[in-house]
Amino acid sequence: MIALVVSQAVVFVFQLVAGGEGGTVDGVTAISLVLADAVMIGIVLVFARRGAERLSAATLGIRRTRFGPALGWMLAIYFGVVALEGLWALLLAALGADGGVSRHDAGSPGAPSTATALAIFFAIAVAAPIGEEIAFRGYLFPALTRWRGPWTGAILTGLLFGAAHFLVYPVVFLPALTFFGFGACLLFWFTGSLLPSICLHAINNAIAAGVLLGGSWQVPLGVLGAVAAVLLLLTPFARERAPQTA
Repeated sequence: MIALVVSQAVVFVFQLVAGGEGGTVDGVTAISLVLADAVMIGIVLVFARRGAERLSAATLGIRRTRFGPALGWMLAIYFGVVALEGLWALLLAALGADGGVSRHDAGSPGAPSTATALAIFFAIAVAAPIGEEIAFRGYLFPALTRWRGPWTGAILTGLLFGAAHFLVYPVVFLPALTFFGFGACLLFWFTGSLLPSICLHAINNAIAAGVLLGGSWQVPLGVLGAVAAVLLLLTPFARERAPQTA
């Protein structure tokens, strides 16, 4: 994807100029992540405008949908994805593979400050779900669906979503990300709205970021805060109601 390549290139240059240190979690990391998502959304909007007669938030899936069915599909797909990720984790454990991810407990040497941790949490649990869902599920998935149908579109989008993270996560984690990408496509397809997918992505990333940053009781608060933040940011743009696709 052009948007992904350009966004990663911009971030790489920014980190070089800003003096970010590879392998560390700092303020430069947080700004870089937000910048990558902003650039990716900008490029997607440019291409979407060229292919749509009238570009609106609804064009990229930002639509209102019924709460009950959306929640039901979110839970079903979340537990389905967790089950697949659990099976993958068991396989990795049996093979003795190590993901190489470590926690940064608050107060420990090398741990980020509170302000930096909050900035990183925002970048991972709020900005990334919005940017990645708009790019992959809001733009790419519908295009692939028009080409080969929703199931093929979901599989291809999931594969591309997993592959897109190869610079960020260890290779052994990419299949788990592919499972999540596939599930998020189905959630969008079944609800007709990107908001449930963004919320599910925010929940997933908030848990991961909270654990990575050494949180304990803060993790559930972070999950609620991340979901509230994405809804507050996007709900004003959801002026159209989603079609009933399932």
